[in-house]
Amino acid sequence: MTSREGRAKRAPMRIYKILRASEWAELQAKGEIPGAPIDVSDGFVHFSTADQAQETAAKHFAGETGLILAALEADDLGDALKWEVSRGGAEFPHLYAPLRMSDVIWHAGLPLEDGTHVFPESVAGHVDPTRAQFDTFKALDRDQPIEMLNLVRLRERAAYASDHPLAGDGLSGAEAYANYGRDTQPILERLGGLIVWRGRFQGTLIGPADEQWDLCFVARYPTAHAFLEMVTDPDYREAAKHRQAAVLTSRLIRTAPSKGGASFG
Repeated sequence: MTSREGRAKRAPMRIYKILRASEWAELQAKGEIPGAPIDVSDGFVHFSTADQAQETAAKHFAGETGLILAALEADDLGDALKWEVSRGGAEFPHLYAPLRMSDVIWHAGLPLEDGTHVFPESVAGHVDPTRAQFDTFKALDRDQPIEMLNLVRLRERAAYASDHPLAGDGLSGAEAYANYGRDTQPILERLGGLIVWRGRFQGTLIGPADEQWDLCFVARYPTAHAFLEMVTDPDYREAAKHRQAAVLTSRLIRTAPSKGGASFG
């Protein structure tokens, strides 16, 4: 039994197929297709997990518009779905059967923004800020102290890029995030930053039931300038690759420190 087969028995898993507009139209019209030309050539339909889909788009669909992302449930495909070693030594889902429209759970477009395909949050999560979010942050007062609320959900397995030295080490998301913390600590300390609060997530009383967090903490910076200096530091950018590999989704909320008290509001 492979590790992937073991995982499939433990929990359902969604896999993803990126289709060009003409391929998607053919699938809708015919109900099933053998896949893209590369699928026909290789003898199976190529799929990606959520961890692999964005790199697949970057490597094989760079600059292309009109793409469709189709989601399927791995367990629904039966024995025709095999997990086999492919890019970077990782196991990928390969379907030795036609791609059927009836197996597609949902689909979504993959718009191209600034040369990068934008994936739905259910696949990509919120890992890095968008350009608009970063511009909004920079437009706020940079001279005041800020406290950043961090809510982080980790991947089961870290998703390093295939060319990263740790890509084949099988690290967990928690291990990759620990690498991020270790490598960024000297930078945080040098800029006067500090983790002022940590808490262990226990449950959501009000809010989306599917939002669960592995890490909850508040980081304080002497000014917003210090935060911006940190995230643009070359050493930080290199260390952030651990965070990108570790995080499934997150929330990063800027706040201005204020006094506590005995009342709400």
